[in-house]
Amino acid sequence: MLRDDAEQTDELRRLAVQLALQLPASVADARRVLVLTNECLDDFLIERGEPRSAAARASRIWRRAAPPATVVAPPVPARAPTRLAVLLCCLAVLAIAAVLAAVSIRLVGYGALGPSVLGVTAIALLFGRGAALVSVPLAFLLTNLAVIPPAWDLDWPSTYELCGAVMYLAAAVFVPWIQARREPLRAASLRVVERPLRVLMRRAA
Repeated sequence: MLRDDAEQTDELRRLAVQLALQLPASVADARRVLVLTNECLDDFLIERGEPRSAAARASRIWRRAAPPATVVAPPVPARAPTRLAVLLCCLAVLAIAAVLAAVSIRLVGYGALGPSVLGVTAIALLFGRGAALVSVPLAFLLTNLAVIPPAWDLDWPSTYELCGAVMYLAAAVFVPWIQARREPLRAASLRVVERPLRVLMRRAA
């Protein structure tokens, strides 16, 4: 084991001596070594057609034009729906609600206002408060004319129909308001529920 360590030490010493002999003794010798190294690299490691000098290659690389920057086109904003398109969508939703309400009355005898309230709620969620407020009188007229018996007979609205109009108006006003303030209302409702729940759990413990 000691003999192996001695042999490794002698080998490292011989390598150190060879390296010391190859190192230049002065600054001028060091410059000549660098020039010769540069020429060797130019002769053996550089493809033909490239400049012979490393300095020339470096200057050529810096003079190369930068590749053109890729211009990303801004996203095209979505077209706002026209008022006519929104009105047609509202009429379609209210017509479907009126058909469902008429079928409900024929089958079970009640349910004239529920589909129309759901229709106004859907319009408020999809198109906002303005479209929902416009849909309120349309829903009232469709319910009075085509749903509540006698059908297709526009008469003076009853108390039941007026209550339906109030529900339509409430859905048109409060549904967009709740949608716009969903997170604060959710957090407040959870706080209101959690406080008595904590008190009950403390008393139970």
